[in-house]
Amino acid sequence: MPLMQNMMSSLLSKDILYPSLKDLADKYPNWLSANNGKLPKKQFDVYARQFDIVSRLCDLYHSEKSTDSQQIKDERFEKILNLMTEMQDCGPPPKEIVGEVAPGLNFDASGNPQFPGMEQCSIM
Repeated sequence: MPLMQNMMSSLLSKDILYPSLKDLADKYPNWLSANNGKLPKKQFDVYARQFDIVSRLCDLYHSEKSTDSQQIKDERFEKILNLMTEMQDCGPPPKEIVGEVAPGLNFDASGNPQFPGMEQCSIM
C-alpha cells in the first residue's frame, strides 16, 4: 500500500497537475458562458460541477507550502484524491477545452486519460 500511495502522490503532485488544471480553470468560465443554453441542462450542470471541482483542486495546490507538516500534506492529498475521483465520476471535460489544454490527450467514457500505445489500467 505505501508503494501505491507514493505512486499516486507523485501522479497527483502539484508539479504534474497544477499547470494543466489552472489552464483548465481559466478556460472554463468563458466556455460555460458561451455554451449556457446550448447544451441540455443536465450536461451543462455536469460541466459546471467539473469547473467547481477544478477550482477547488487549484485552490488546494495553490495553498501548498514547503513548510507544511506531513499531516497537512496527507490531509491535502486525501482531499485531492477525493476531488479527482469526483472529477472522474463526471466524465471527460468538454473537448473544446481539453483540446486547448492538452492537445492529443483523449479521455475514455469514464473520464480516464488515454495514452497512445499504453494499455489502460484502473487503480481505483
